[in-house]
Amino acid sequence: MKQKKNLMQPVVKDNPWKHPVLLVLLAIVCISLVAVSAIGLYDFQPDDRLADVVTDGQDDDDDDWVDEGADDDWVDPAPTPEPVLDSFSPLTGLPMNEAMTRNRPLAISLSNVPEAMPMNGVSDADIIYEVLVEGGLTRMLAIYQNSMYVPKVGSIRSGRHYTADIAHSYNAIFITAGGSPQAYREIRAEGVTHLDEVGGTRREIFQRDRNRVDGRRFESLHSVVITGDRIRRWFPEYDFDLQQDDDYDLGLIFVEDGTPERGSKADTVVVRFSAGKTTTFTYSSSEGAYHMRQFNNVDFVDANNNKKPAFTNLLILRTRVTALDDGEDSGRRNVVTVGEGEGYFVNGGRSVEINWSRRDKDSPFVYTLKDGSVLELGVGRTYISIVPTNMETTFS
Repeated sequence: MKQKKNLMQPVVKDNPWKHPVLLVLLAIVCISLVAVSAIGLYDFQPDDRLADVVTDGQDDDDDDWVDEGADDDWVDPAPTPEPVLDSFSPLTGLPMNEAMTRNRPLAISLSNVPEAMPMNGVSDADIIYEVLVEGGLTRMLAIYQNSMYVPKVGSIRSGRHYTADIAHSYNAIFITAGGSPQAYREIRAEGVTHLDEVGGTRREIFQRDRNRVDGRRFESLHSVVITGDRIRRWFPEYDFDLQQDDDYDLGLIFVEDGTPERGSKADTVVVRFSAGKTTTFTYSSSEGAYHMRQFNNVDFVDANNNKKPAFTNLLILRTRVTALDDGEDSGRRNVVTVGEGEGYFVNGGRSVEINWSRRDKDSPFVYTLKDGSVLELGVGRTYISIVPTNMETTFS
């Protein structure tokens, strides 16, 4: 009769350590595994990880600031060769790789108060808008065509419904840190592609860097930045289009010399936005461009490179600006960006009166001279001031 196996009794196996041959084979396998691991670490260990950034909670004027951080284990791919400049930027007319011209631009909402100066990345912006917000202050909207390779840009602040509308005129990706209630409604109604550090779900592209300028430590309110490496890391994973439609056309025309014929002298241009905010531009004949000063005549400088941004073109667009009756006594504004208006074009130390128009919120701005001909911009960067009709701009 067969003996039944006791299932509760442990099974005793032969001890392999009694066999020298097995010991030798095991030693060889272990040494091989260690060597392979060392080689793998040597070949593939990243040496240029994204820097950790100290983050802090902060309060925007509209929403609570929350930072979920970013994936700092990602390694930016090896630098690519210099692109072939076989086309021209639709925002500046400067040489650009043809593939980059099809990118949807970034439209980044930037602070413009003394406490936030100097800013990062403003000398690389193709177009900068300045427009009124609450309290007679202004905010900037910086437009970048080369969206995948922007430098560090900041400090990023909250958007308004009319800055969302301006971003939409470029079919741009609108980037903010918060926004007014009207801004969020405009974004939803018009289908604006929006990345928001405060109220959004795609916060990993943002960083809080209170030391974004060497030797300075900013308040949390003025510490939000975005960088090209984060954009390249995360944009391909997002569910929005990164390129314009093939038939998309901003309609801007550029010429080598955009100096207006029969224009008035404009070596110095003083733009008044409110009783308390003035922006001054001074022409440099050696550079063929304007530099900007504000806040008691302080130079506008890019903290990334200590350079003063140079603007080939200035556009001053006059429009209706009214107090917004939002029931919150917030002092917010409504700025008209659709319809028609007058303004000025400045280039090469000369100014001329122009008209601006915009058919609807899905259309770009159109600029014409007083005789109805299309305005030709000079090749280079542009600064656009949107001012109330009752504020004066002077030229000298």
